[in-house]
Amino acid sequence: MNIKYQHRDQAFHSFISTNNTYPLHLHKNVEITMVLSGKINININGKEYDLSEGDIAIIFSNQPHSYKTLEKSQILLFFFDATFPGDFAGDLLNHVPDNPIVSKQKVLQDLLATLYKLYKEQCDVRLLKAYTSVVLGHALPLLLMKKVDYKKEMDLVPKILAYIDMHFLDHINLNTLSRELGISKFIISRIFSEQFHISFRDYINGQRVAFAHMLLLSTTHPVTDIAFDSGFNSLRSFYRVFKNEYGITPNEFRRKVSKECVE
Repeated sequence: MNIKYQHRDQAFHSFISTNNTYPLHLHKNVEITMVLSGKINININGKEYDLSEGDIAIIFSNQPHSYKTLEKSQILLFFFDATFPGDFAGDLLNHVPDNPIVSKQKVLQDLLATLYKLYKEQCDVRLLKAYTSVVLGHALPLLLMKKVDYKKEMDLVPKILAYIDMHFLDHINLNTLSRELGISKFIISRIFSEQFHISFRDYINGQRVAFAHMLLLSTTHPVTDIAFDSGFNSLRSFYRVFKNEYGITPNEFRRKVSKECVE
């Protein structure tokens, strides 16, 4: 399982996405999704939810999530910093929802539609903050919120993942990461297991195998070279991780790609 950290600079952003299918990722922003038409599957923190028209998902900071459209869908997306709405910052930073889904509710649908309209009209940011607060005021009581006790560790996530993004091709391990970032390796390990539901080693291998997949598609380099260029220290582990991730061996994948190019 490969998780990507996504960085967004804007304090508030909104857009409509059609037939959205996006791999597992996380970011510091709160994300609200409303289905405008069709159906979409959302995986949030390891749990899958099937949403249809009018359903809303609220994804808190640093929660791993992915989207998958099986047929067709159109969704309205909002991204904002947890401190953006002001009064609700404490709720967003210190809690997570037990159930992140709000089934069709007309009031929330209308509020989100208005919020998107105001954003497109480039209205005063104070109005965006006010409407975002009203949305949260209606939505949060419906989510069965629970307090999190690892808030300080959540602040470390961007730092850890940014370092891994820059160094996953190197021979890094928990000791290396702990030494370079000045963070206990036990805290790093717990962040991966409790927040990402994946081991540190599996996360690193996920980054490496995704890079190898790209090289297999875009180059003619020998598979052996690609394995080592992608950070793996043995062919055996490379073949095992690749097959677990893509269902076929690297050689089978390359033959498949070559055949498709010929056809």
